[in-house]
Amino acid sequence: EVAQPLLFGFQVALTRMLQSFGLNAGATLGHSVGEVAAAWASGALTLEQAVHVIYERSFAQAQTLGLGKMAAVGLSAQQMQQKLKALKIADKVVLAGINSPNSVTISGDEQLLKDLEQQMLEENIFFRVLDLDYAFHSPYMDPIAKRVLKGLDNLKPAKAKHLRFISTVTGKELSGESLNAEYWWHNIREPVEFSAAVNTLIADGFYVFVEIGSHPVLLRYLEQCLQNAEKSGKVITTIKRQEESVAAIYAAVYQAYLSGAVIN
Repeated sequence: EVAQPLLFGFQVALTRMLQSFGLNAGATLGHSVGEVAAAWASGALTLEQAVHVIYERSFAQAQTLGLGKMAAVGLSAQQMQQKLKALKIADKVVLAGINSPNSVTISGDEQLLKDLEQQMLEENIFFRVLDLDYAFHSPYMDPIAKRVLKGLDNLKPAKAKHLRFISTVTGKELSGESLNAEYWWHNIREPVEFSAAVNTLIADGFYVFVEIGSHPVLLRYLEQCLQNAEKSGKVITTIKRQEESVAAIYAAVYQAYLSGAVIN
């Protein structure tokens, strides 16, 4: 109830700050909860609508506390699925995010994740249980479906947008009007197709990415996607934990400029 709305508010403020310095994006995308701020930045949602979405989304998800956990794994989606099927736990542990060609997030029962961690580490595969008492993007979210759909029933996003919005639910560009209540339920329930969304942008000639957040979480994933596409691009971070400063924002703007971005 606190972390997600706070992150959203931070992302809105940081976006406005970058815009005030003359840096404007050509497209926007977000990872999971980051899609709400991305939808606002694209113009599909007004700030009031985006606040409504983040409130309903966060309040509903908070009700699932303790039902499961999540983990980051250094495998491709196909390798992860094969592993889960081989262990016969594919019905209890699911893909929650496909972040890059070789990085996924999974959600499931806490004990199963701990057992899986032991096995993965023995095979020298990166595996880290996340410090979250939630199993987002999995069947563990199903109990809150009605609450989310009802809470956002009156949401009417704009058809016209300022920026292209690349969905990490579908991995493709979506129109503003499609970001309705049903979309935000899928944003909670379905796996995050971050890798596919980034690949859509790379294929369209986007090679400079600026991460809008309180700490670089997506840096490695973006770099892996660029590397896999054999494109030389630039991933620019803004704020780092315990190193927050206005100078860091200026540095991000300058890096974007030196990487080919147009500064107004």
